[in-house]
Amino acid sequence: MSESLHYKLPEHLAARRSAQRSEWTVQIVGVVIAVVAIVGASLLIGPVNKIRRKQQLVINPKTVAGLPPGIALLSKTGTFRALAIDWASIRAERLKNEGKTYEALQLHQTVCALAPRYPMLWAYAAWNMSYNISVMQYTPEARWKWVENGITILRDEGIVYNPEAVALYKELAWIYWHKIGDFLDDEHMNYKRALAVEMERVLGPPPTQWDTQTQLTWFKKIVDAPRDLDKLIHDNADVSAVVDMLAKEDLKPDITLLDFVARYIRPELMASDLYKNKMAVDSKRQRRMEILQNPKYKEPVDTLIAAVRSQVLRKDMKFDLDYMYKIMVNRYGPLDWRTAYAHALYWASYGDDVCKGYQRNRPADAMNTARLVFFSLGKLVTDGRMTLYPDFDDPFNSYLSMGPDTRYIPYLYQTYMRLGKEQFGDDPRFIEGTPGPNYMTGFVTAMQGWIQYLYLEGGEKNIALANQYFAWLREHNPAPDGSTQEQYKTSAEEFVVNNIRDQLETYRAASAIIRSLITQALKHYSFGQSHEAFRFLVRARQCYDIWMNGADLNLNDRAALQRPKVILRDQVELFMKNDIYSPLFKARLWKSLPLEQRQMVYDVLKPTFEAICNGQDPKWSLERAFPEPAGMEEARKNLPDYRSPAHRTDVEEGKQFKQ
Repeated sequence: MSESLHYKLPEHLAARRSAQRSEWTVQIVGVVIAVVAIVGASLLIGPVNKIRRKQQLVINPKTVAGLPPGIALLSKTGTFRALAIDWASIRAERLKNEGKTYEALQLHQTVCALAPRYPMLWAYAAWNMSYNISVMQYTPEARWKWVENGITILRDEGIVYNPEAVALYKELAWIYWHKIGDFLDDEHMNYKRALAVEMERVLGPPPTQWDTQTQLTWFKKIVDAPRDLDKLIHDNADVSAVVDMLAKEDLKPDITLLDFVARYIRPELMASDLYKNKMAVDSKRQRRMEILQNPKYKEPVDTLIAAVRSQVLRKDMKFDLDYMYKIMVNRYGPLDWRTAYAHALYWASYGDDVCKGYQRNRPADAMNTARLVFFSLGKLVTDGRMTLYPDFDDPFNSYLSMGPDTRYIPYLYQTYMRLGKEQFGDDPRFIEGTPGPNYMTGFVTAMQGWIQYLYLEGGEKNIALANQYFAWLREHNPAPDGSTQEQYKTSAEEFVVNNIRDQLETYRAASAIIRSLITQALKHYSFGQSHEAFRFLVRARQCYDIWMNGADLNLNDRAALQRPKVILRDQVELFMKNDIYSPLFKARLWKSLPLEQRQMVYDVLKPTFEAICNGQDPKWSLERAFPEPAGMEEARKNLPDYRSPAHRTDVEEGKQFKQ
């Protein structure tokens, strides 16, 4: 029997073979783990991408369809982007300091293109243009251009690529509210004029009536207009015919059509109505107006113009028309989109709604955006009623003034209450029915002004609202010891009278305030807004009565202030002789002024009227521009002569004002 040979591997070879087996095991296990990891990672792609989209770490293809090639190319630079951003940012700042603003602009655009999903780059670029670079310019045109550049880069690019970045909405609203709407920039009035003229070019002249429903109905026509202009022209035979007729007169269905309408088709008196020779009207302009004002084409013309307005607002200015109308109806009332405050209100509200609950936004940005909502409404209350005479060739030469608008007061009150509870409702100091501890001081100060505005404007509804707010102050704004403050231990009327009396401390102050109110009335008369003009005259009369009935006035002070009728006459005369107002503005005022006031000033102003008419090119007809008022012969016999007495003798010692 043979015996098997057994060979025992040397120890070192056995160890090597054992190691090889372990290595294969590790490799096999590693491969299995890698496969499992890859499969697991692939399963997580969907949830991770969802988180990335929620955190705005990717560009949403729906919001950037047609991404500019430059941005698409720069996004391929990979890790070199960080170095490029640093270099371009430093270089842009250096160029700005050297005054090479356009080169700096190009570099800012490059920086933003390198990181389009980083909101703060867009915010900084816009701030640099609107604030830093703009103030380095020497003309209002150049400064406004840079303010516009800041607005455009945020509105047309930054927000498009970062639609849920609340910081960008805040910056855009702030530029409108602070840079344009406020008064810290030396050129703020020119910014206001430029924005107002541009919006009037797009929207056309607003209704002459200020009531809410009229303005909402006017704007609703734009909201309801067809949203596809090309399809409208193609499908609607009547609109197509109008477009063809206008094309023969070199007028296209775009901003040029809106510009023509804003210039020449207005509800008020136009210069062409006043020419001595009617043939002086440009023939092409006349043919265009005949098409646009022909009753036969009224419906297609109105439809076409509304559709063009809609397209410019949506595509060029990036407005959401439905949202614009929604906030006018449900939140803030009939916004005048010519004011910077309306734009600030829109972007702050829109940003607050779109970005609500978005995790990546900083709470401070969200709160500041919300605060801009009632900051803007507050400005609309004090300065929201615009009187504009636009100069479309030179917007900075336009006449513009702002005054209080009480229509926004209830909306501002509701906004304070809504946002106060939303932001501070969990604060133990919060009291139901108040705007919260953080807003209380500003709210009380504002409310005292509201009561005065409402009372002076008059009307049953306004007086009732003033009494309601006064009762709120009496209840919620006590003295430090909890008792009712002394100033609230009276009626709302007496509270207002006391405040006005404090402003009418001297003859100079009383005269200035009353004359200012009358001048505001004349401006409204020139726009055909007789109801608004009458309200200002009523305020002037109220101030006059409060001054004349003051207990501490002596006869000399009392006699120094002329009757309201005489002050009105004098202000009309000053208005007509003041070069700050355009001749057309004066002709419109003359057309709307009450008969008695025209009779009182016609003889003394006739030489001024003749000089105005002869100074126009083409010349105006005196009979058309400043016709002699009816009944002048009789008026000359009966109108008292207020000019001759050196002192008034029809005044008595003052007495305390009584309700």
